Amino acid sequence: MNLYVESSAALRDILEGDGAPAIRALLAQAEHVAASQLTLGEVRRVLARLRVVDPEVAARVAPREAEFESDTEFWALFPIDGDILARCGRPFPVEPVRMLDAIHLATVERLSGVLPALTVLSTDERVRRNAAALGFAVAP
Repeated sequence: MNLYVESSAALRDILEGDGAPAIRALLAQAEHVAASQLTLGEVRRVLARLRVVDPEVAARVAPREAEFESDTEFWALFPIDGDILARCGRPFPVEPVRMLDAIHLATVERLSGVLPALTVLSTDERVRRNAAALGFAVAP
């Protein structure tokens, strides 16, 4: 299975939210894992903010954060380039779509030519609905 990891799923896993074990299992089973560089930026920003706002929780999830950073070294990370931004300016099947979600969806579309049978790993309902409407499998 080929997975695209959207930020909400990565954060749900790291922060040990609902469904984290299922997300972790899917990541472990994946043949290839891809993400936008946006995913890393969003995850790192949330965790940096968490260290200030709730240091106890940040300390508790620090080992999982370290695993995430290590795991992403093996992921295919895709840049936010002009083509991705151009795609964000066109409609998606289920509007409205926020800009960060549009970047993820545009990246998934681009990756579909490179990674066949791509499954979108997301807990964000807007991303999930659009990915499904675009013909992608959605997990968890």
